[in-house]
Amino acid sequence: MNVLLIVVDDLRTSLGCYGDTVVKSPNIDQLASRSLVFKNAYVQQAVCAPSRVSFLTGRRSNTTRLYDVNSYWRAHAGNYTTIPQYFKENGYTTASVGKVFHPGISSNYSDDYPLSWSVPPYHPSSEKYENEKTCKGKDGAFHANLVCPVDVSEVPEGTLPDIQSTAEAIKLLRILKPQNASFFLAVGYHKPHIPLRYPKEYLRLYPLENITLAPDPEIPVDLPPVAYNPWTDIRKREDVQALNISFPYGPIPKDFQLLIRQSYFAAVSYLDSQVGQLLSALDELHLANNTIVVFISDHGWSLGEHGEWAKYSNFDVATHVPMMIYVPGITTDVGPHSPVFSFIDPLSYVPAQIPEGTPREMVVELLSLFATLSELVGLRVPPLCPETSLDVQLCTEASSLAAYFNISDNEEEGIAESFAYSVYPRPADTPQWDSDLPRLKDIRIMGHSIRTVDYRYTLWVGFDPDTFNSNISDIHAGELYFVELDPNQDHNVYNRSFFHTLSRKILGFLRK
Repeated sequence: MNVLLIVVDDLRTSLGCYGDTVVKSPNIDQLASRSLVFKNAYVQQAVCAPSRVSFLTGRRSNTTRLYDVNSYWRAHAGNYTTIPQYFKENGYTTASVGKVFHPGISSNYSDDYPLSWSVPPYHPSSEKYENEKTCKGKDGAFHANLVCPVDVSEVPEGTLPDIQSTAEAIKLLRILKPQNASFFLAVGYHKPHIPLRYPKEYLRLYPLENITLAPDPEIPVDLPPVAYNPWTDIRKREDVQALNISFPYGPIPKDFQLLIRQSYFAAVSYLDSQVGQLLSALDELHLANNTIVVFISDHGWSLGEHGEWAKYSNFDVATHVPMMIYVPGITTDVGPHSPVFSFIDPLSYVPAQIPEGTPREMVVELLSLFATLSELVGLRVPPLCPETSLDVQLCTEASSLAAYFNISDNEEEGIAESFAYSVYPRPADTPQWDSDLPRLKDIRIMGHSIRTVDYRYTLWVGFDPDTFNSNISDIHAGELYFVELDPNQDHNVYNRSFFHTLSRKILGFLRK
């Protein structure tokens, strides 16, 4: 089996296959209809570099010791084996297109090449213009805006990064197919990461009069200040700066909130088009019958929920992500040349009932991806890490999910309670300009969060950046949300008397 790993940046579960009735995502929904769809998958930290290093190494942030974007885990923590490295060591040709590892120091300015990849990773040439003044404003001038629908013919090079990444990935598939050797191809898409820069024609899918505010756009009265994300990266965009929003709580004017949500949804449909073109090429090359396809996001993104924007928190909107795995012959019956994926243009798509894939409701972590892919292709599954694993090169901190591909819904109901564990760092008890992404040396508080099918429970405790230790006796604040009664996590009941049992549970986990 080959592997095609599709990694998306900042995509929450705003997809038709996850029950969203607004977003048009027919190609991703089509993939879901042929996949095992994990409805409750969570990341280990809601920011790009730590999340990607975590699921690509199978280690938690507490082990990679990467909580920001300013260090390389091999030098900073341990020389851990990555998923593509493991596949490469076992005879696979491994290739990276676009944003797979986070670029910069967190991947040694090389996307971890040559350790993880057989060939130098590809980055689109137009990537360098993402944060430049390429967004035409009402004044006719170009700005570095947050909301940025563009005429592609007018932008530098006449293209966008994700368009180039799709073309390069298809080119690589055409090169790899005749070689008749197993490949691991990772394709990282930029959108819907900010700026919300996408071909302007996708706006017509989302008339502004059809866009609504978040269901809970106000800051919960019982939200601890340390838990709040003041969305400082949003504030740096020219169109947001022009609004003169007060720090740290805002709020963003409602009419501009609608524009952000509209453009986020449009960017998702643009992304969907790129994914559809890639998958249809896989099909046309007759590779869909022997290639596992994984689709994930590195974290979610708040669209006004709790009065927050971007990621940078432990809430579900930031940590809950799409995760689906297509395995030919297991999740879908395929013949040698039977069509599996056909391109559906979101711009002309008439909503129809795309069949649902096989759902799995248990709580899982992206951390399980390493062991799961290894088992699905028949490689030896890396062992579970010992309690202390800083000096262990090959192990994972989560078990394989492969067994869940061959169980019935009734058998799933009998699975023991599972949980997802996430963290988020803060520099202080109250929102600061660096609260969203503090540098390691400035982290003073760590939010440790457990999500089960029933609740989300978070403790904010003291943290020492020199020793990487959390002081579980130094509790700064707590959060407790019961999902069935409070699905949006708006009512923190931490200070009520019945929280003590859960407090002992999470403290017991942290002491392990």
